[in-house]
Amino acid sequence: MRHDDIVGIAARNTTYLTSVALGCFFNCTPFHGVNPSYQEDALSHCFGITKPSVIFCDGRDYEKIKNATKSFKPDIYTISEHIEGVPSILELLEPNPKEHFYQPEKLTLGADQTVCIMCSSGTTGLPKRPDSEDIIYTSTALDWMSGLMITLFNIYMCCTRVITRQPFTPEHFIGLVKKYKITNVTISPVQAVALRECPLFTTENVSTIKLLNCGGGYISKQTLAQIQNTLPRSMICFGYGLTEAGGVSGYFGLERGNSVGKLVPNIRLRIVDDSGRNLGPNESGEIWVNYPYHWAGYYGNPIETQRIYDSLGWFHTGDLGYMDEDGFLYVKDRKKDILKYQGLHFWPGEIENVVRELTEVLDCCVVGIYDERFGEVPGALVVKKKGGNVTAEHIVNHVKTRLPEQQKQLHNGVYFVDSLPHNNNGKILKREARDIFKKLMKEKQTLDR
Repeated sequence: MRHDDIVGIAARNTTYLTSVALGCFFNCTPFHGVNPSYQEDALSHCFGITKPSVIFCDGRDYEKIKNATKSFKPDIYTISEHIEGVPSILELLEPNPKEHFYQPEKLTLGADQTVCIMCSSGTTGLPKRPDSEDIIYTSTALDWMSGLMITLFNIYMCCTRVITRQPFTPEHFIGLVKKYKITNVTISPVQAVALRECPLFTTENVSTIKLLNCGGGYISKQTLAQIQNTLPRSMICFGYGLTEAGGVSGYFGLERGNSVGKLVPNIRLRIVDDSGRNLGPNESGEIWVNYPYHWAGYYGNPIETQRIYDSLGWFHTGDLGYMDEDGFLYVKDRKKDILKYQGLHFWPGEIENVVRELTEVLDCCVVGIYDERFGEVPGALVVKKKGGNVTAEHIVNHVKTRLPEQQKQLHNGVYFVDSLPHNNNGKILKREARDIFKKLMKEKQTLDR
């Protein structure tokens, strides 16, 4: 393959996934990682931008990938769950006498050549540097920045990596920790909450863990404290980062509540209002980040790159937050997620954080349902803890007590669900959650007639 070709990867963690990435690195061919759980239209959109010459996928997704890429017809190889008659990675792994004399390719397109292309995902964790004796676990694959960073750390530091095809469950994870004596863990907030609630999550069962990284969304101080109590000798790190910038901040400790910590070295940050004016301590605004390395922009989308990455090198994250007087960063919500009720703005994340304060709440998602009289009317989907007795009325009243402003009330009420829709990396799918809420509202209105 040439250096200006692109390799597509839409696969879960398997034995050969890292091998594909290494092959791309050594050949100076960029790869494009896409979440394999995406629906056909999303896959078509993502791969339609980069048009990879070859795509590696799991057998279960072969037909979906094939249909999504029929406009440019790449070669498709299965990386696991192979299908008879479909090319597989095993065909590329036949011994070759020349491999003993192989040398990595030299860059022919200059130092600005693209290494990989990743879909933006928002906040991520900030993995801490491991050493060669560590045994590492993460459930994220190469479509996620943390998955890529951990893969590179493993190679550079000669660490052992535990790879499993099974989806994350706390029971399976704890079994892996006990069997392989895992020392470094990177998980999402959703996975952290699931661990906290698992009866098997005891100090004795996870005693080998030295470092637990968590990122990719909001996690309450209470959850972090409970995990720290189970891991009294371990470091717990909660961080903030971006696909476009890598790690931005990190924090080891619980004293600052829900802070995502202080800036990592060589990162500059501004909090600005809508006019771009700098704001002071404890004033909320959009987070802008400046970093010392080159970002090539969004692949095939120079207009969006110019909109979000200004001429002075500041990346406009679209995240809302503030810094306190000691330089600790707090992230509140996405700017584009701001909703408006009766002309007054509110942030769903602020209400969600208050709902999660209730000990019987496992998870929640606040959505705005449009009403021509009021605008976007807030309501909440809530997952109770097993055996929890919290009522919708109690949740509504708790929010009213903590957030007295009219636009922050759960005027559309609360609906309890068994689970919330998440992607493979633990982020709540807001659009799907809103559709679920609207369906439950409609069913209730029908019953009330």
